[in-house]
Amino acid sequence: MMLQGSARPYVCLRCLHASRHASLPRQPSFRAQYQALTATVNAHRAYKTERKPFRYNSGKNGSRYESKKSQAWREASDIRERLRDWEAKNHDTARTLLEDQPFSEKLGNFLTRSQTARTYAEDTSLKTPTADLFDGDILTDLRAQTSALQPGDLVETRFGGNSIPILGVCLGRHRGNQWFFMNTGEVLAYNSLPTLFTVINYVDPAEFQDIVRILPEQPPTRPRNVLAHTHTPEALEESALLQEKLVKFYADAVSIGQNALFYLDRASVVVAHDTEPSYLSLEELADRVLPDFMKRGGKLPPHTLYALHLALQRDGWGARPVNLRWHRRNYIYEIQPKSDIELFSSVLGKVRKLVDGAAMRDDPGKSTSLLRQNDLGRFIVKARAAIQASRTRRAYTTHGMIGPATEPVAKFPDWNGDDLKFIRFIELWACRRVSPEASRVDSLASTILRLTKMYEGSSWVAHWTGFTFLQEIGWIPPWDVAARYDYRFPGATVGRGQPIVRQKVDIEASMRDDIAAGARMDWGDVKVFCVDSAQTADVDDGFSIERTDKEGEYWLHIHIADPASRIKPNSPFAEYMEAVPASLYLAGFPEKMMPEKVEKQFSLNPGFPTLTFSARINERGEVLDHSIKPGTIHNVVHMTQEEVSSVLPGASPSESNPLFAVGTEPPSPGPVKVITTADQLTAQDKDDLVLMHRLSKALRDRRVEKGQVSVAQDRKPALTVSMDSVKSHKDVSDASASISWSGDPYIKLSQKTMTEADRLVETMMHTAGEVAATWCQARDIAVPYSTQPDASHNADALQALRQEALEPLAADGKPIPAVIIEQLYTLIGTSELSSRAAPFYSVGLDAYAKASSPLRRYTDLIVHWQIHAALARERETGTSLVGTDCSEADFLPWTRSVLDPKLPVLQARQRQIREVDNRDGASQWLFQALLRAWKFGEAPLPKTFDFEVLSVPHYGVRGKLLNFFGITAIIPLSQLSERTKLSGREPGEVLQVRISDVNVVTMVVEVTPLLEEKVVEAEGETVEDVVVA
Repeated sequence: MMLQGSARPYVCLRCLHASRHASLPRQPSFRAQYQALTATVNAHRAYKTERKPFRYNSGKNGSRYESKKSQAWREASDIRERLRDWEAKNHDTARTLLEDQPFSEKLGNFLTRSQTARTYAEDTSLKTPTADLFDGDILTDLRAQTSALQPGDLVETRFGGNSIPILGVCLGRHRGNQWFFMNTGEVLAYNSLPTLFTVINYVDPAEFQDIVRILPEQPPTRPRNVLAHTHTPEALEESALLQEKLVKFYADAVSIGQNALFYLDRASVVVAHDTEPSYLSLEELADRVLPDFMKRGGKLPPHTLYALHLALQRDGWGARPVNLRWHRRNYIYEIQPKSDIELFSSVLGKVRKLVDGAAMRDDPGKSTSLLRQNDLGRFIVKARAAIQASRTRRAYTTHGMIGPATEPVAKFPDWNGDDLKFIRFIELWACRRVSPEASRVDSLASTILRLTKMYEGSSWVAHWTGFTFLQEIGWIPPWDVAARYDYRFPGATVGRGQPIVRQKVDIEASMRDDIAAGARMDWGDVKVFCVDSAQTADVDDGFSIERTDKEGEYWLHIHIADPASRIKPNSPFAEYMEAVPASLYLAGFPEKMMPEKVEKQFSLNPGFPTLTFSARINERGEVLDHSIKPGTIHNVVHMTQEEVSSVLPGASPSESNPLFAVGTEPPSPGPVKVITTADQLTAQDKDDLVLMHRLSKALRDRRVEKGQVSVAQDRKPALTVSMDSVKSHKDVSDASASISWSGDPYIKLSQKTMTEADRLVETMMHTAGEVAATWCQARDIAVPYSTQPDASHNADALQALRQEALEPLAADGKPIPAVIIEQLYTLIGTSELSSRAAPFYSVGLDAYAKASSPLRRYTDLIVHWQIHAALARERETGTSLVGTDCSEADFLPWTRSVLDPKLPVLQARQRQIREVDNRDGASQWLFQALLRAWKFGEAPLPKTFDFEVLSVPHYGVRGKLLNFFGITAIIPLSQLSERTKLSGREPGEVLQVRISDVNVVTMVVEVTPLLEEKVVEAEGETVEDVVVA
């Protein structure tokens, strides 16, 4: 029996009775409580309950009915017979009730299922098409989340939109799977478990070896819990101990959270900037928010950090994790500025007020008197007029993008200050997604759109509808790429229809005299080959060859642009580049890491400085010696990959079909530099290129023996986007005006294969990274080394996979199946930046530090700065630093203790750039092209698509379109008959489908299968069983 109370929504009658007679102890001060909580291992609040049967009105006088009378009454009752008789007369087939589980992944059901955890074997996001559709370093950057975990690590995860935290202990990778013991008492396998919080080495792996011994070869199903299928007394005992540790950890965190509420609930407010977002790690937030007396030994205990983490998760607007996919352990949080928080509160209050008034009218959206009562209503009227004007030129679609047009919109309304606040609110919701999915912002923002009465035909009025709304009112371009709003950099914002907008920096004040002046080697007439696109202006690498006195041995010289010699480390310009630590190459919105004028000072050309990484090798690909020297090059030859490939042995493939394009093709752009063709090379030049190609192949063969892999080289589409046909009809930089665009981008996709020139350049750049890492390792200099710690732990499994699967397929010239590639990536694990050298399996090197792109990548600049400082020291002292521990040397720009905390932030920023540029952003261009072809007929499409099944999650059948660049698609449950057999679908099956829906923002393609009817005999009657063809 439940009673409604005033303080709590529902209170158990028994608890209410007990609470009225309970005495409340006096609460000590928070400082005393905290010290007591953390003084000993067992110092946490323990709760004991006695489970006794409860009878209402029980007591000394006994129950209302005596036991004999109750027994007699039950024996005389005929209720069972009456129920059986009713059941016989009212027999009906049992029907499955409609579940409140969403039929697709478009939106979650946060109203009635906010506390329900998913336990699928595969929690795959549909937002990402296939793994890295476009050129990107997938071997080093896009790993499974769990690959960075080690046995004994404590993790927190949440399934889908669930608000309940699930704690677990990583049991390690065994038999090809990553296993976890969860605080639900289950032992589960996950290949990609998103981890929101991690405590390293929380449990000694020796404490769960009995659980490890019972792990099966293949993860069980129905249920997935290993302990439900097999267990031993020892395994159950260890499980109980692990669960006790997890319960204690959570209880300690909750206790801290309750007692430190004053500090935790104000966390985002305390650190928020007035007008600019801030980006802080959990540890940085804790240092700023929590008092020093909470520290133990100068550090906050893990459960205290977790209490802050839980508090930030409850903060709907103030603090949001930047993006889970960009991190491997703990979050980096985006702290919203106070101005945006105030804006949210203000707009939400006005929406509620308008909704309250709307409740008194039958059709509030058409009530002009209602809408003109306040500034929000007046904005809705203006927005409606803007949308109507837009639709005279561009068709509205429900697919997250409006249609193409050749003429601009004649007139948009003028927006006042109040209007701009509402537009900013919609932008924060629809573009920047700063509110959590389950936030009330979703419903109230969509209410604004519904009141315009312009989206009544839409099944969903969600954030992608808000993105379309901003396009229709002329606030963002009709072809804008939603993914680019995922850029999160300090001091930078995404511009309207233009690249990111950044604050200016004094470059001249950050320059210095050449640190290598007087020590540069003059390369004279040595011919340096720079191989790149004819349109590439930032040329930062070239290579040459030198024959030695010993036959069969050669010096390979990789000449790298040398901006580090002139730019001061730790200068304002260096900090400017650190904030956006790589050039942005998202098609249509490029942004260089260095300003163009600085880039031109150092891009490789005759008479320009270089830092040259040299390796002495033999014909077997063995590196015999190495050196690094600053120098000046004079004889520079710029060539394209196609021209170099025509000189080298082997096929020189060109763009191959299928070719897919929408829009008006622009004229071919001219080269930005003088390009040398193969015909212009001398015989000696061609011999040098062929020799370097042969030596690079020997180097690759040697690295393959150590694990180098190149399995993704033939599946990356080349994306070209041209804005030549696009015109804006207002100043794009005008912050308060709508802009009308005419014309649409030209989007072209074509499948390309890796050329011999590409392989040559790749090997040379890897060689430069090997030389840089080996040179720094010999001096114990801290630089951003690329490492793959999991590959070392999984060496035996990797070797078996190579011998049993990869090498036989490669020998037969067959493509590597996606499932084997996924197994390979899972075993290799994530790539991590470290200040200590370690093997890098993907390129088959014992040590590797990227050093070939200082004009485009900030971590490469760090490597150059450290090397220049060490070279200067060696010149100054006249002695080599080989064998010297320089990790904390004061002559280096960064010591190891200073560099270590920088690397996780740099890595997170670099990952977000790759996610946007190579993955989500590039894929959204593809989806735009697909929509324009499918909806507006701008390009031919296949009548049916070949759909390869990848998995069968709860929302339908997930697969990829084999004859359209392999993009991910789903067959939702709504497109299937009620009697469709999902359980019979196996990965690898190929079905024939047609497109039924495309969402450009969420990157989801829904398809409809072509059905066949299969007649199945069942108990003497004929049943038509619909199966997916």
